[in-house]
Amino acid sequence: MKILINALIQNRKKTLTFSAASIFYTLFLLYVWTLFSETFGDILNLFPKQLQVIAGFGDDLSTAGFLNGEFMHLIGPIIVGAFGITIGSTLIASEEENKTIDQFLALSISRNRYYIEKYFSLVISLIILTTIIGLTLQIGVFIYDINLSLTNIFYAIFGLFIFGLSCGSISFLGGSIFAKNSTAAMIGAGIAILGYVLDSVYKTVNSLEFVKHISLHYYYNNNGLIVNGVDITDLSVLLGIIVFSFSFGIIVFNKRDIKS
Repeated sequence: MKILINALIQNRKKTLTFSAASIFYTLFLLYVWTLFSETFGDILNLFPKQLQVIAGFGDDLSTAGFLNGEFMHLIGPIIVGAFGITIGSTLIASEEENKTIDQFLALSISRNRYYIEKYFSLVISLIILTTIIGLTLQIGVFIYDINLSLTNIFYAIFGLFIFGLSCGSISFLGGSIFAKNSTAAMIGAGIAILGYVLDSVYKTVNSLEFVKHISLHYYYNNNGLIVNGVDITDLSVLLGIIVFSFSFGIIVFNKRDIKS
């Protein structure tokens, strides 16, 4: 557990920073909703239907429908995805770059244990961040007296957790293979950004609908998570990415030379 605890302590400032940003933005967004909730539908109709779809808005004009477009479709995954990528890309790669990995491996700690504990620090960090987001949503419900059920909030934090873990796992895999923080972060960020772009493209160009199948963002929120809950097929794809990234990463990490 020493490696796990050490990794959590090392990343505490990042966790606090992203948590503070999430709390501020979530409460601000809910406050904005209280100002425009009565006229939200009229405001939305000022924009072309295609643009509404790209932005993640549907026919649901409830609080959950608003959050699906304003929070779950873009800002939420940016915050949680960036956090997962930032943590995942540094857990192994940074220690190799800083030549501190030998301090752990010299203590008769196996590579498997080192890898697994590092990975679980990523999982725990994401649980902390998404739980804080969920608690903030619930606090906002009480403060602003808005209609958002615990079920909607659970769907939101679960979906964001899975998306963040997908991005983080890909970056963690990159760090395990290339042992370079910047490379691992670029891989994770590139896949996440490309996923959002492709998700927008298939919604506007019918002939390119097939690109949605290589979009991480599509599998994350195709079903309008906070409104409609989890789609088992989409969840299975994301879980498959997570399992593959973890499994392939540990195989490569065990076989390659460690920088020292």
